[in-house]
Amino acid sequence: MATRFLRGGSETRIVDMVRALPEADHHLIVGADSDLDLARERVAPRSLSSMRSLVRPPHPVLDLATVSRLARLLREMSPHLLITHQSKAGVLGRMASRRVRRAGVVHSLSMASFGQGYPRSHDRLFRSVEARLGGRTDAYVVVGTDLVRRYTDLGIEPAKFHVVRSDAHVHASAAPDVERVRRELGLPGDRPIVLCLGSLEPRKNVLQLPDLLQLLADAPLPVRPFLAAAGQGPLRGELEAAFVARGLADDASVLGYVDDPVSLIAAVDAIVLLSRVEGLPQVLVQAASVGTPFVAYEVDGVRELVELGAVGHVVAPGRLGDAAEALRATLAGERPAPMANLASWSPDEIVRRYREVIGPFIGVSPKVPGSRSRGEERGANASIEMPGDLTRKSVPQPDGRLPVEERCGSIGRATRAHHVPGGLRPSVEGDR
Repeated sequence: MATRFLRGGSETRIVDMVRALPEADHHLIVGADSDLDLARERVAPRSLSSMRSLVRPPHPVLDLATVSRLARLLREMSPHLLITHQSKAGVLGRMASRRVRRAGVVHSLSMASFGQGYPRSHDRLFRSVEARLGGRTDAYVVVGTDLVRRYTDLGIEPAKFHVVRSDAHVHASAAPDVERVRRELGLPGDRPIVLCLGSLEPRKNVLQLPDLLQLLADAPLPVRPFLAAAGQGPLRGELEAAFVARGLADDASVLGYVDDPVSLIAAVDAIVLLSRVEGLPQVLVQAASVGTPFVAYEVDGVRELVELGAVGHVVAPGRLGDAAEALRATLAGERPAPMANLASWSPDEIVRRYREVIGPFIGVSPKVPGSRSRGEERGANASIEMPGDLTRKSVPQPDGRLPVEERCGSIGRATRAHHVPGGLRPSVEGDR
């Protein structure tokens, strides 16, 4: 269950889980602001449902309606396990599950819903909510150790947390043809390029990029830098207009969505990340894999990557001048060789960890199957074939209602696993 399904880190974790557990029936519920075609393509769930009452902003009426619908659904299905993704779905899904107390509950964490980067009222509310829900959550699968510390500081039992990385596709890419990549994307071949890659939304602080580029343009560098922004989001038009208004249209390009981000990252000279909130930025993992240095605000996960050997400068959030100076020094220096230890991001390790944590809940052996699943053979972004219909049509029942899967969605359950009433708790050691 996810608040929305678009192109992001949480969605990658859903794909990773499905690939790791091919024995299970996977049913996906997403909120109103989701790309359903993308969800079908990337996950290929047994059923896919959009719950229109599940929206990102707080909405007491719709939120209560969502909890009631989910609780009814859980009573009808008696699933083995509910896995929630993202803040809103995580709160409402876990509230609904405890009205029934049948299914195990795992919450997947890609980013904290409180702390630095949030308004004070939001921070207080979600600290309180997450502390209460900690006792109602059987396990957490978490993208990085900074997030573990943030949640255990709330008093949640440390043994519930399991670090499982998100597949950043860093182990399968060959060295790209830099000239070809730049040429195909319309980027200059004779200028140093700084890349911002990610969703073009307020959380990423992308509207600071024109100011950053102006600082770089004024810096004493032998060649004037060029800035590329890759990604989709609601701020794209405003960002493009800001470059034009500052007279920087010839020094910047907004590329939109890029199919092969790792090749693009390898083809530029530096990465910049100005986010106010992160969990463990995938773009910095990808940068570390190809040796592209980065400059980032100090958010969760950045120092963890530096400690693993990534080459980067960490600056205080909001200190744009410091970020520009760090980028100037980076562009003036030599590019390092890739040295980061990214073994925990390998696809096989991700599969192994998910099976260790989730397998006991659904009666599936934690042991990794000897042969690669069909989904793995077709690639990390391919659909997973499941027994029976991949999607269920909205055929009315005699009473005029839609089938339960279409009204509210359904929750994952294993086809060849026995159900243990009350769910199972995993007897798996946490990450050391």
